[in-house]
Amino acid sequence: MLRFLLKLGLNEQLLLSFVAVIIGLMVGYGTILFHTLIELCQFLFMGSISENVGELVASLSWWWVLLMPVLGGLIVGPLVNFILPGSRGHGVPEVMVAAAMHDGKLELKDGLGKMLICSISIGCGGSVGREGPVIHLGATLASWLGQKLQLPARHLRTMLGCGAAAGIAASFNAPIAGVIFALEVILGDYGLATFSPIVLSSVTSTVVARSYLGDFPAFIVPHHTLVSIWELPVYVVLGLICGITSIAFIYTLFKVEDWFGRIPLPRYLKPALGGAMVGAIAIFYPQVMGVGYDSINQALLEDMAGWLMAALVIAKIIATAITLSSGFSGGVFTPSLFLGAMVGGAFGLFIHTLLPTLSSGPGAYTLVGMGAMAASVLGAPIASILMLFELTGDYRIMLALMVASIVASLLINQVYRDSIYTQALRRKNIDLRVSREESLLQQIAVRSIMRPAQDQTILETVPLRTIINRFQQGQESHLLVVDGDKHLHGIIAFQDIHDVGDGLEDLVLARDMAVQVNVTITPSDHLYHAFRLMGNNQIGLLPVVSEDHPRRVVGILTNHDVIHAYNRVLTERDNHQQQTLPGR
Repeated sequence: MLRFLLKLGLNEQLLLSFVAVIIGLMVGYGTILFHTLIELCQFLFMGSISENVGELVASLSWWWVLLMPVLGGLIVGPLVNFILPGSRGHGVPEVMVAAAMHDGKLELKDGLGKMLICSISIGCGGSVGREGPVIHLGATLASWLGQKLQLPARHLRTMLGCGAAAGIAASFNAPIAGVIFALEVILGDYGLATFSPIVLSSVTSTVVARSYLGDFPAFIVPHHTLVSIWELPVYVVLGLICGITSIAFIYTLFKVEDWFGRIPLPRYLKPALGGAMVGAIAIFYPQVMGVGYDSINQALLEDMAGWLMAALVIAKIIATAITLSSGFSGGVFTPSLFLGAMVGGAFGLFIHTLLPTLSSGPGAYTLVGMGAMAASVLGAPIASILMLFELTGDYRIMLALMVASIVASLLINQVYRDSIYTQALRRKNIDLRVSREESLLQQIAVRSIMRPAQDQTILETVPLRTIINRFQQGQESHLLVVDGDKHLHGIIAFQDIHDVGDGLEDLVLARDMAVQVNVTITPSDHLYHAFRLMGNNQIGLLPVVSEDHPRRVVGILTNHDVIHAYNRVLTERDNHQQQTLPGR
């Protein structure tokens, strides 16, 4: 198709813009379908469809509030573990990896599966957001279309950004924030060639969403302003509190994830256990269930008690950590906004009581808290600031929002140096901050390229004469010395045998010549770690030892193996980069 259009004389940028508009249409209608699925699941589990989920849950019997997410977990667990394994996770980290390392390629099945699983997770009362899965759905649709059109890798990554931006724009009715989020978080590229298609896709999806869902902002936000310039230090304090809360949120999320990983229960049953725990919390704090837009609006309208907002901060952190860690699918975008609203609202009530004439109302602090929390948790300060600007349409509170967001972001960067997305990836040995080829090497396990141990090992009781023959017959420059149980005793280099006097060939044994080895690696380590070890220690061979027995040799890894794999990664990357549109 593209070859035909190019032959007609259409320019490449025009073609990409056309594809971006198609993506915007697809994602806009996909977002509407996602909303409909969530409402259907909510009706099936809660018996009604309502934006005020907290009030709806509060009207249900306590036993049903407890049982409802358990039933959802019993559905989600088998689906995720046996049918739709690609639907696991937040959504955004998978898109980031696809953009940075997989040339913008995502599976359509994973995006559609995540939409279904997240709909069930939210509908049964799971404490997650829908924006992460919407971003994943949009990116998946964009990737599918790009692959069908045979776009090269560099354009496919741009289309991925188009899909992500369209998802954010349609969800929040915030096209500018969608564009900046895609550029800031997903692609990290602000070039004009990337910017233009993403803008078109974001605007198109917003138009589609508005035509069906109405031209309304996601939240009800009254206009706010700074009372005086002397109020800015108070917002600095709010930024610090939001930063501390963000640290607590990320810490709790991954600690609970580790805890669930150690529970001796089949993986497909863990969502049911997590559902029971979330249901128990919701009996006392029904506001934690679902996306929580109604509670955020209450805080923005100053219609919630300070003690309740403070309590909901703790309850929401725990409920969200349990929901995601147990195996439900959903995003952390909206939970971050929820936490920011509760922290800001509670803090605003306290400050307004303490300094009634020198401070804005609690609603202003709620709004700023949302922006600061999203900026620090998601690692997207620019997108968060612009999103709140789109929601308010008022520049007067932007100074406070900018100050609080930057302070919160600086604090969490000092502790983690990661957003919640990049932290999740680093736990899987994926570091998007390093160069792309290094990231690819981090995905190659040592076990996939290591050689069998017998290729370069020798028993400790072997005499020098045999060692000399082994070096003469083979190509090895080093031999690992092991005992009968393959436990490592040391290493012998070819040049070491020249230091042994004549006549000792049958008296000197391998263990007498072995030099102790202090640097080893395991099969589960990644190749980039091996690369660093060899470079830092100036060695050409690494013993690969067992995970269970740190001195038992199970294989070897040479610098030749590492360099060969490294060159293969670079070659594959270069081949992708050299691709162009058909017929260009």
